[in-house]
Amino acid sequence: MRPRVLVVYKKDAYQQYVQEQQDPRLIRLLHRRHPDVLDMQRAHVVHEEALNAVVHALRQLPVEFDLAYRADLKVTKRYHLAVSVGGDGTFLQAARSVTRTPLLGVNSDPQRSEAVFCAATRRTFPRLMRLALQGRLPELRLCRLQVRLNGRRLPQRALNDVLVVHDDPATMSRYRLRIGAREETQKSSGLWVSTAAGSSSAVLAAGGVRLPWGAKRFQYRPREIYRGRLSRCRLRGGVLPPGAAVQVTWLMRRGSAFVDGPHVKVPLRFADRLEIRLSLADPLRVLGLRANPR
Repeated sequence: MRPRVLVVYKKDAYQQYVQEQQDPRLIRLLHRRHPDVLDMQRAHVVHEEALNAVVHALRQLPVEFDLAYRADLKVTKRYHLAVSVGGDGTFLQAARSVTRTPLLGVNSDPQRSEAVFCAATRRTFPRLMRLALQGRLPELRLCRLQVRLNGRRLPQRALNDVLVVHDDPATMSRYRLRIGAREETQKSSGLWVSTAAGSSSAVLAAGGVRLPWGAKRFQYRPREIYRGRLSRCRLRGGVLPPGAAVQVTWLMRRGSAFVDGPHVKVPLRFADRLEIRLSLADPLRVLGLRANPR
């Protein structure tokens, strides 16, 4: 039987907002040849060329493959291999839908996208895909975060991070944080909880530390924590071992826990309890990666 491959792709901004939604303002700016909209159009061409190159390469190989737009992704079959075509956002959305399936990321626009989890480009994909099918491509196993809300385990696990925050970005977040035996009430712009794989992104910018991607550790970091006469917070961030938990009681009427970016939003109400732990079961199998990027 031929190996079955799932290809997850993104729709770039030009395709979504100009071609499909016919956004009037963007169309007017395009007619005026506004440089930023023209760059959006150029990025669309580059992404389309990359996706076409991936499809062409797969047609030359002894595989069967399915194409899935990332926003509509529902995995109902078993696949030998998954491929994401886009950047890290597409990679993260594909990662949420695979448990044991190896994932190879293709950076569709290396001039505009960091795509740190993507080992391939349109030019290197044919060679890397052949190696993957032969079982000769290096594999890095990345642990994810498991989240429980009021004792109920959420189906989504985070490869990068979880952000606990008020719905309004201009509003201070108030919550009670517990790490082990230590507990305190905090006010901040939100709370990051990050895997080792996510330690080179948002949590690092908030003052966290960079960890080796394969590390079986995770970290928490309040962002822009409030310090005042009545606030003497000691739980300002740290690296935690397997088995540890970050426990958060939300103390506002509205809030959210965002899992790996904006697409998975878990509503929070007053007194809701979150528990975030490192999951060692079924780490994500990322193909073509060996270590952290520079």
